[in-house]
Amino acid sequence: MDDQEREARVGRIVTWSLLAVLTVCAVGGLELWPLTAFRLFSEVRTADQSRLELVAEHLDGTDEPLLVAETNPVLVTTDRQFPDLPREPEEVQREMVLAWLDVSGVDPATVGSVRLDRIARHYDVDTHTWADVGRTTIVDVDL
Repeated sequence: MDDQEREARVGRIVTWSLLAVLTVCAVGGLELWPLTAFRLFSEVRTADQSRLELVAEHLDGTDEPLLVAETNPVLVTTDRQFPDLPREPEEVQREMVLAWLDVSGVDPATVGSVRLDRIARHYDVDTHTWADVGRTTIVDVDL
């Protein structure tokens, strides 16, 4: 086997292996960054968007958003579970909410309920800022 045939063979092996990994990730819903990051490119990027936000309703009447931020490595990845919350049984909803309160440093004893809100947002091209234009409560989990 000469060098050209060997290079072609290695090229085919690498190509088919990469395609196999990408196929397994796509079919299995796996995100093995940097090999796959389909979620990064699946969000619509328009001037009108919506996002989900967890809000702790404290017993004293104040609301505290449980912000999903890169500074909180647990919450930054769990926001993808927010859409599942309304479909779960009440006990599972409660467990999920208590876990989110725990990792966000909020004492569950001070919280009466946690709600999941859908926030409509609009991007102003002149000021280059996002503004919340509407809020709808999807589910309210009593503690």
